[in-house]
Amino acid sequence: MTKFECGGFVLGLGVNHCMLDGVAAMEFVNSWAETARVLPLSNPPILDRSILAARVPPIINHPHTEFQDIDEKVISPDADNVVIQRSFCFSPDILERLKKKAMADGGTLLPRQCTSFEALSGLVWKARTESMDMKPEQKTKLLFPVDGRAKFKPPLPRGYMGNSIVLTFALAEAGQLRDKPLSNAVRHVQDAIALVTDDYMRSAIDFFEVTRSPMPFATSLTIAQWSRLSFHTSDFGWGEPVHTGPVYYPKEIILFLSHGEDRTSINVLLKLSPKAMQKFEEILKPELELN
Repeated sequence: MTKFECGGFVLGLGVNHCMLDGVAAMEFVNSWAETARVLPLSNPPILDRSILAARVPPIINHPHTEFQDIDEKVISPDADNVVIQRSFCFSPDILERLKKKAMADGGTLLPRQCTSFEALSGLVWKARTESMDMKPEQKTKLLFPVDGRAKFKPPLPRGYMGNSIVLTFALAEAGQLRDKPLSNAVRHVQDAIALVTDDYMRSAIDFFEVTRSPMPFATSLTIAQWSRLSFHTSDFGWGEPVHTGPVYYPKEIILFLSHGEDRTSINVLLKLSPKAMQKFEEILKPELELN
């Protein structure tokens, strides 16, 4: 904890992601806040890690491309190691317009209505790929975590204190992602979400148990959706926090954070080289202007 002369303070939390996912970390902080106010826990933790144990023998019945690295020869690195950080705010009106745009140019391409997350993920993946001037044949992989709590059969018990996310993926050539309409990128995201079933997640657990394969974060873009995590409700006795967010994140990760008093807007945080960031801003400018 760091205290300020004004009376405010910052509370920092460091967590090993192998132990806790975002939902569990959020529930831990909220329980910590309840304990600080001498309140009974509204959501007691379930500490049984055997719930997600690997099967014996392991059954790997899906190709887990999310664990595979992209050939370094087709990665388009920044010209230097200098990166800058920017945030872009998408209001509910802009998000709604973005979803309509994806559906309008999708026609029958999209099997269902798209969510704000799917539309926004497709947009930033497409815009980032274009801003980095990748060659048309270069592959670009999008990773993002999906909470498996409700997708496991049976669903995980309320209060499960562990890591229940699975990283799903979308893979595309940079040229197609750049040149095709937004609906193409959104369809990739929807297909990635559709992969995540109980059978797929059990297979991923067994795959990791056998291979201990690290995730290829350095050669992929990962979107972390913090916008659904209610860290902003944690009250340690002084009221709700003024701001919540990460202290640091690598340039291969884009963060979605909730924004505004009603938390219905989404802030997109990312890091790029100065040249790529300028182009990224130019690509997003028309999307952020309300007509």
